[in-house]
Amino acid sequence: MAKVITFINMKGGVGKTTLAVNVAYTLAKIEKKKVLVIDMDPQMNATQYTLNESQMDEILKDRNKSVYGCLSPEYQSNSVLNGGTVEKIEKWIFNVDNTFDIIPSSLHIMTLNLSASPYKLRQYIQENLDEKYDVIIIDCPPTISEYTKVSLLASDMYLVPMKADPLSVFGLPILENYVKDTIQKDFQHEIEFVGIVLNMVIPGRLLYKKNKPIIKKKWKSKLFQNELKQSEEIVKGLDPELSDEKYILNMTDYIIVDEIKNITKQLVQKGRL
Repeated sequence: MAKVITFINMKGGVGKTTLAVNVAYTLAKIEKKKVLVIDMDPQMNATQYTLNESQMDEILKDRNKSVYGCLSPEYQSNSVLNGGTVEKIEKWIFNVDNTFDIIPSSLHIMTLNLSASPYKLRQYIQENLDEKYDVIIIDCPPTISEYTKVSLLASDMYLVPMKADPLSVFGLPILENYVKDTIQKDFQHEIEFVGIVLNMVIPGRLLYKKNKPIIKKKWKSKLFQNELKQSEEIVKGLDPELSDEKYILNMTDYIIVDEIKNITKQLVQKGRL
């Protein structure tokens, strides 16, 4: 049965998608897991990170080749009768690398009334993906929204990538209260706060030195021992014109390679993956 993890933060610009995609890639390559990323952000950042230009064209031409396809009311039209049984045509699952797949996002998910069926993603995962993958990572937009709710209701746990800055420290209790009051209390859905990963770290900066102790004091049991430093190589990896390698695991900076390995290993331990 797949473990489902939502990567979420109320604040943008913390490298959430970069961490989600690279943890997924490392889980597949190093931990030998069958991994799926589900991009629930209409901005399609995880989608653009992982897929090539021709695959992006496919999604733009056919919205059903995205998470829209499995969440839309037309889902049954993507099935065919085969010997009296319904066979699902999952054309929205794209292979990224061997045991690493993605269900890409689409701007068209903004047209879906997700509030009418908040368990739609959860049901789809349970009925179609549970036995196919070891780990499913959901990448959310940086806001409380129906995308957030649908993702958390489909998840066993959530992980918070964050920068050591005042806005992140301020925003995390808001997220925790939302999970407690809405997801756990109102919807009676049990979900584990698996931890915090400090990302885009610059150890010499005053903000880091000031805010890390605050984070450690408030969320000591949640703070990952391992963190990911700010790196020019990671930034260049996002632009194919600047770098041929977008995944941290394959980069030449051995420090960030070890860091993504260690973060992933700690997630495996904390999440019992």
